Amino acid sequence: MMLGTEGGEGFVVKVRGLPWSCSADEVQRFFSDCKIQNGAQGIRFIYTREGRPSGEAFVELESEDEVKLALKKDRETMGHRYVEVFKSNNVEMDWVLKHTGPNSPDTANDGFVRLRGLPFGCSKEEIVQFFSGISKSLRAVELKLELTMIHHENLWPCSDQVPVTDLGLAEGITALDEERALKG
Repeated sequence: MMLGTEGGEGFVVKVRGLPWSCSADEVQRFFSDCKIQNGAQGIRFIYTREGRPSGEAFVELESEDEVKLALKKDRETMGHRYVEVFKSNNVEMDWVLKHTGPNSPDTANDGFVRLRGLPFGCSKEEIVQFFSGISKSLRAVELKLELTMIHHENLWPCSDQVPVTDLGLAEGITALDEERALKG
């Protein structure tokens, strides 16, 4: 497995909880004891579809030792906010940056159902149970959810995305969600 930055895992951390007005200079000061690859250019902010800062960023570091130093900053504060720091990699960073922000591809047919407000400890079984009213088989959802949880465990449960390969199934899930919302 490659650990360099070219096509391998790289040396990346994901930061969550940044103030929305946060600048690259402020992130550099927060990680002042870490060597950020290419300085401010090694800080990649995540933006919402509307182009607003999401409060999250990826920080590319120079080595595994720098990643370990950065992870020690987890739960430290920046201003009045505490900042979470997670180990990440180039694959996750590239995917997130490609699929977020104002220039991201249309998400209407991307094969994901976005679930908002999931309890922190929500399990795969609870999600499958929630969708049990759909007549189609949930095996595809269950398998894809399992793969997502395995491959993106640092995103779970906060990624709020459940991959669905069958758009008919996605439409059924949306209808079920709307029906449950109406019932209260």
